[in-house]
Amino acid sequence: MVICPVDRGILESALNSDYADFEDAIQIFSAVAQGLDAIVTRNAKDFRGSTLPIYSPTDFLDQLASSDS
Repeated sequence: MVICPVDRGILESALNSDYADFEDAIQIFSAVAQGLDAIVTRNAKDFRGSTLPIYSPTDFLDQLASSDS
């Protein structure tokens, strides 16, 4: 398991963002900083406006299965 680091820059970006939920903003900015391809969550509506694709767990598994074909 790898945990994305959170530093002052990420916290400040999250705090100064337009995201309603601070913790969700931290996840988004951490993922972007680490160069991740997407976020997988059960609460996709909380990540509206993210620059990364947002997948439900089911959609993500479907995406993986279709890329293996």
